[in-house]
Amino acid sequence: MAKSKKGKGKSQRSEKPAKKQQSVEQQPKSKDFMKGWRSRSPLLKFVGFFLLFMVVFYLIYTQEWFQEGPLGFIMNIDAKISSFLLNIFGMGTTAVGDTVSSNKFSVDIESGCDGIEAIAIFTGAVAAYPKPAKFKYKGILVGVGFLLLMNIVRIVTLFFTGVHFPKLFDMMHVEVWQVIFIVLAIVCWLVWIQSVIRREREHAS
Repeated sequence: MAKSKKGKGKSQRSEKPAKKQQSVEQQPKSKDFMKGWRSRSPLLKFVGFFLLFMVVFYLIYTQEWFQEGPLGFIMNIDAKISSFLLNIFGMGTTAVGDTVSSNKFSVDIESGCDGIEAIAIFTGAVAAYPKPAKFKYKGILVGVGFLLLMNIVRIVTLFFTGVHFPKLFDMMHVEVWQVIFIVLAIVCWLVWIQSVIRREREHAS
């Protein structure tokens, strides 16, 4: 009986170091998990802020008061500027509301052809990027101005397409320019990031 007690005592003593070793092994895993979470948190914050921004944008964008008020005003301005530029090329257009027309063709600038969604994507991406606000104001103004200008280019080129290549109008309108505008918004964002990095390096040197 004495031998069996000693045997049990040995087995109990041998289990204790194993438990200590297990607890020691769990600590690095928990530290690695926290490090991984911290490394991912800037990306998660960026994605979360951007998605929230876009949800709020679409909640406003789809409201009737916004469609008829601010958005209608923007589309009317786009029509007037586009008609002015087209007349420089002798197209003989007039702008009535959000419609640019001539005796050969007419274009209605409707919701989705205003460039506002691409502008929202760019603005949301800049606002969500983890940099101080002082780097963002100028970038947003320049990027939004560029995208508004490109929307005028889109309307003008679509009008030319409708006059000279009417069979290609739907493809240019839906498949080509829609994709181009999303790409332009992303490119503007990447250019802004590069400018911020360059400015930070210049201040650091």
